[in-house]
Amino acid sequence: MEELEITVFDEIKDYKEKIYFFNFRQWIFAILIVGLVVPTYLLLKDRIGEEITSYIVIAIAGVLGFIGFVKIHELPAEKILPFWARHYFLFSKPIHYMTDTEFEKLHQKKVKNKVSKVNLKKNKLEIKELKKKQKQEKLLEKAKKKYNVKEELKIVNNKEDELTKKLSNLSQEQQDALLKLLER
Repeated sequence: MEELEITVFDEIKDYKEKIYFFNFRQWIFAILIVGLVVPTYLLLKDRIGEEITSYIVIAIAGVLGFIGFVKIHELPAEKILPFWARHYFLFSKPIHYMTDTEFEKLHQKKVKNKVSKVNLKKNKLEIKELKKKQKQEKLLEKAKKKYNVKEELKIVNNKEDELTKKLSNLSQEQQDALLKLLER
């Protein structure tokens, strides 16, 4: 008895109808290859020679064959080529070999630079704060001179100091009694 083999696809997207071992895309590109390669070979072999013509024909067939037949990670060529272009042309960087000690030295330099930058930022912030305080003090001095406030502030401060001394000398019972009187 004959053995029948049934292919079960993981996803319905994986199913492609095949006509004589090729799917529709492969048939189109196979026809394009034959349609371009044969006339190119026949026209160019007498004009530029067979050797150069064969290289041109191989290049044309290779490009069309790659686009029509090759899939990488289940992606067709028109989807894979932009990834390759971006990887090899836009983001390519040379890889340099570095020993562990060189890497540690480089890392230590980077950490020192970061620390020094942080210290510089802190110093700059401290300097800015000091300048702000100095400006405020100057403005206060100008205002005091303009409005003759120096003496009045000293008098008020002296009175407050005297009151706090007197209140601190009172006992807890006396302070509570004073608060009750003030609340009335």
